[in-house]
Amino acid sequence: MSTQDPMTEALGRELHRRVDGLYDAPLTLDDVRGRARSIRRRRTGIAAGVAAAAVAAALVVPAALSGSLDRADGPEPAPPAPARSAHTAVLHDGRVTMPDGATVPVALDNADVTQLGVLTDGRILAATSRPQAIQVLSPEGSPEGTYRVTYNALTMSSDDHLAAWVDEQGRVQVLESGSAEPVALAPVPMPGEAVPTIDAVTGSDCAHGGCRVLAGDGTSTFAATTSDRAEELPRSDLRVSDVSPDGALWAVGTIPDESHQFGCAGLYDPRADRLVAKSCRTSNLRFAPDGRHLLGWRGDNNMFSDVTLLDDRLSVVGGYTPKGEVVSRAAWADDDHLLAATVDLEDNQWSLVRVSLDGGQPEVVAGPVAGRNPDMIAEFQLSD
Repeated sequence: MSTQDPMTEALGRELHRRVDGLYDAPLTLDDVRGRARSIRRRRTGIAAGVAAAAVAAALVVPAALSGSLDRADGPEPAPPAPARSAHTAVLHDGRVTMPDGATVPVALDNADVTQLGVLTDGRILAATSRPQAIQVLSPEGSPEGTYRVTYNALTMSSDDHLAAWVDEQGRVQVLESGSAEPVALAPVPMPGEAVPTIDAVTGSDCAHGGCRVLAGDGTSTFAATTSDRAEELPRSDLRVSDVSPDGALWAVGTIPDESHQFGCAGLYDPRADRLVAKSCRTSNLRFAPDGRHLLGWRGDNNMFSDVTLLDDRLSVVGGYTPKGEVVSRAAWADDDHLLAATVDLEDNQWSLVRVSLDGGQPEVVAGPVAGRNPDMIAEFQLSD
């Protein structure tokens, strides 16, 4: 007899219907797990008391979000793996739900997780504050490695093939999909005792110089480093927020000044060394998976009032402003939809909302559920 409530069962059926209609790839979760096992090398020193975490699906609400599943259950059987059209994983209430809808229980707590990533080989990465580290989990959710960091931040490549961070010694480390251990890149030239911030990572074959990290000081991006060398960029008055999937354009922000508190957003062509588009209406630009649109937001205290949707000329084509709530996190669900984690500040009720580029009615796909203070915690943590 099923132990799931009717809502859980209905959502599960809808998840399989949508995924089966979108993807024909023959790869199964067992295939992914097999690949991960073949490259796995367990590390000692894993923090034993790591708390519980989870991820919600990008396209529809997985059953785990209802809170009715037995946490002792293993990962649910996965439908065929998507070709990255489903883009975002979501961390909530003790489970990781992958972009294809498969859910994985993991030992993380949203209160400790500042950023989340999922590599294309299925491994889950979390930047955590307790411990201050990058934690790497297998596709099944078991600990594989804990890498101490200078600060708890994680940068994923636009194709999720790479994950980069700054280790305790201030060196840039890049973990590549299919590789058991990260590769240390050449030191970023920094003044004094400063450590770099990682603004973007691109490429492949890191061990042989094929990966490139764009780094800076948190205000601007001024250096690029590979495994064997670092070089200065042509200009240092921009900070990179994302790189287009084809690598042709960088989403950037200008340095704030008296006229623009948050600076302006732009698209920069690194080959021509020029801005090809500019908008002072939003910041923190992120490319859609197909590179045709971008989302942006502005705010402080870990929150913002709305999300702006733009085309590849930075003309505003839409957006989302929740009524009576603020946005905690936003990310692309797929080429045509974004996900927004919202919270009502009066009672800390959290929801996950799916917004379409076509301007249709936003769809609440999870919640509202009781949560904690959004100044410190994202109850729905979206993968980068």
